[in-house]
Amino acid sequence: MVNIFDTLPAKFFNIFNTSDRVVISECIGVLYDYIKDDASFASLKENLIYELTKYFTNHLIELEDVQIQSPRDRAFYVYRRLKECGWISEEVGENYQVYTSFEDYAISIIETLMNLDEDRDIEYSSMVYSIYSQFKNFDIENGHKIIDAQYSMTKNLMTKLKNLNTNIKRYIKRLVKDNMKNDLNQILDSLLSDYQMKIVDRAFYNLTTKDHPLKYRNSIISQIQKIIDDSQTTETIIGNMMLSKDISYQEASDLFYRQTSYIVEAFESILDLINEINRKNEKFVASATNRIMFLMNAKEDIGGKINDIIKEGQNCPEVFENVTTLSVNKYLDQHSLYLPRTIKKVKNVDLIIDEPLDEKARLEAIEKLKHNEKYTKTAIEKTVLEQLNEKEFLLGSNYFESQKDLSMFILTWLYGFSQNARYRIEPQDQIITKEHYQFREFTIRRVKDE
Repeated sequence: MVNIFDTLPAKFFNIFNTSDRVVISECIGVLYDYIKDDASFASLKENLIYELTKYFTNHLIELEDVQIQSPRDRAFYVYRRLKECGWISEEVGENYQVYTSFEDYAISIIETLMNLDEDRDIEYSSMVYSIYSQFKNFDIENGHKIIDAQYSMTKNLMTKLKNLNTNIKRYIKRLVKDNMKNDLNQILDSLLSDYQMKIVDRAFYNLTTKDHPLKYRNSIISQIQKIIDDSQTTETIIGNMMLSKDISYQEASDLFYRQTSYIVEAFESILDLINEINRKNEKFVASATNRIMFLMNAKEDIGGKINDIIKEGQNCPEVFENVTTLSVNKYLDQHSLYLPRTIKKVKNVDLIIDEPLDEKARLEAIEKLKHNEKYTKTAIEKTVLEQLNEKEFLLGSNYFESQKDLSMFILTWLYGFSQNARYRIEPQDQIITKEHYQFREFTIRRVKDE
């Protein structure tokens, strides 16, 4: 890796070495948003001071390192710190006006930091389609530019898919954190708004349904292979690479085969990556479902009583300190644990016949079994398909009205994103409020057999 300190000023990261680092980072975002549309990332110094002053006027924030606390004084302090640490530079233009611009390395750092934002929209499917379109309508004369651009886009796509995989893993970890795992409202909020909006709506849904990369994978691979197999096309592209990059034939040839091979290998392995993302999603859904069912279990049967004991144990651990002790079994010594067989003797036993269960108890037991069974994936799929019947789709709000069962409603939404589900969930933009519950509207459609 390149030594970043050969490029960045020695004080570059000192900008955040202060108790006011959060405010300063927001100010960097304010200035970047103001000048990002300018061709040279520059603006009059006074304009930037005005933007910072406006920020501090609208935000009642005091800076610990500034004695005078007027908005304009705070604006000048932040501006001066950015200049001292090498984030911005000044240039005197016509009429002796001072222009301020972000340094090129600062722009790269800012854009990288802004990409850490979870709320950004990522269109994986459009990236795959763009790569597919470029190779389907391949222009040989500009082939070196196309391959170079699509190589970069493929690397970007694979990085973002891996980040999506990591994001889901982070949600799983959050789900079992102490401050969330026993709070039903937090879990529901994480599922129905946070996770749905940031993972399902923006990424996972299109990626695994209508715009699945498999639709374009084979075409992309075959088109690249056709380019590689055509020696005349290959020589033309390599020759253009030599001219545009001012490199030798061998260097251009190595670059051509390295870039094309990477794209082919990436799309050959993309299904494994998507399956891994799907498994992570399944794990998150299963973890959330189990936690919801645990927290909502208020039945009087053995399972419900055990749940109550566990909940009490979590709330008051000192009460259960002396009830039981859990220990780890280990080998006591290195000798074999083998025990010689002993001859079993048949003993005469008296047959004990329990009294027959009375009809009322039997019916109650059957009802409990039926109640628990209706929350299984199979039972919910059957209910959904019966509701759909001959309909093209079913609105989630109408489904809620017909069921009046919050547990079943939530599990229907969750199971709709599971692998091999017989119906699918399509999130909509409208926000619905039903009986004090708020959720994003969605449609339920039957999955057609292929």
